[in-house]
Amino acid sequence: MTQLPDTITMARARLLVRAPFFGSIALGLGWVNAPEVRTMATDGRRIWFNPAWCEKHGVERIMGVTAHEVLHVVNKHHLRRGMRDPRLWNLAADLMINRMLEGDGYVLPPGLMFDREGRFAGLATETIYARLLEEAEQNPRNRPENGQDSGGGSGRHDGTHADESPDHGDDDGEAGDGDGVPPADIWGEVRDLTTEAGQPMTPAERVQAEHDLDVRIRQAAAAAKRAGKFSAGLGEMIEAAADRVDWRDKFRMSFDGTLRGEVTWARPNRRFIQHGLYLPGWRRSGAGRVAFVLDTSGSISARELAVYTAGVLGILEETGPEQVALIQCDTAVRDVAYLQPGETFDRIEVIGRGGTRFQPAFDWIAASGFAPNIIVYATDLVCCETPEDPGVPVIWLTPSRGRAIPFGTIVEVTL
Repeated sequence: MTQLPDTITMARARLLVRAPFFGSIALGLGWVNAPEVRTMATDGRRIWFNPAWCEKHGVERIMGVTAHEVLHVVNKHHLRRGMRDPRLWNLAADLMINRMLEGDGYVLPPGLMFDREGRFAGLATETIYARLLEEAEQNPRNRPENGQDSGGGSGRHDGTHADESPDHGDDDGEAGDGDGVPPADIWGEVRDLTTEAGQPMTPAERVQAEHDLDVRIRQAAAAAKRAGKFSAGLGEMIEAAADRVDWRDKFRMSFDGTLRGEVTWARPNRRFIQHGLYLPGWRRSGAGRVAFVLDTSGSISARELAVYTAGVLGILEETGPEQVALIQCDTAVRDVAYLQPGETFDRIEVIGRGGTRFQPAFDWIAASGFAPNIIVYATDLVCCETPEDPGVPVIWLTPSRGRAIPFGTIVEVTL
């Protein structure tokens, strides 16, 4: 068993009293003494810590960092990265987490990133990541000029701010042999969960790991509720994270490759170099058009409509298609609205609430000249007709598999 420094022992004890939910999760993680890790890092199973760095910052700040690591775990950042750049993913996750911790009055070390202007408030980490990557590519001040970094100075242009006097521990030391863990360049780092042997997890192993984590989260939430220290905001965050790695990722996997651009190291992002983040650039390869059909028949509940639109539009914002046509259809096409790059729908006024037919939406798409690269149809599949294959990829989003469709990919939605 790892011998914990007094700073960590006291920080965990105080966290358990102050926030039983955070404290319970923290006590359930393995703690690894790792001097080669400059600060702290987690993969959802354990927390690596640099003992000298912890002692330097004291109990209050280490309690804040521990809460930070727990929020990485609860939000499943160690399971959700996919093929995204790990360092920018960490930054996006930190911008989401640190805002919540600061609002709750936690004391955090200097050198971390804050979303002071609230530009990313309420957004999923995936969406924050996409916006950071897109802004870095579009800002002309960050494009290479004569081989030089044109960012200039140490200020940021993305609305985020780093606290003064960044502290990454002992920067003179290199990674030791230890257990093969590389140094953490970002404090409070999140890493992908692997097998005990350090190998990438199979899909089945990832599903089991997520299931086990959900059990731990429910148990910790129950303990916090019994202690009367479980806020509504925390409950909403847990509920959102509980199904983050299910239908949204299935939809994203079906969607990726059809509309996304590609990450390239040929043009690295100059935006983050001044902060020590060497990240690939984002090169468009014909993002394409999306026809998003929303079944507005009477059999679709308001909750289903909200889940469909919020989840899908967030993913579409992340993947950055050329144009989105939002088509509302019950027995006929009732409304069509267009979404251009960088735009979003603040509110969707639902039109329809009659019966259900699929074919009118496909007929409108064929006759409109919109020519989508992919069709996303959100419906409960309660319909007696079988539509004709439109000849382009179709993703059916549905809360059940109540009806077989002879074409397209069915993604079952968790409501």
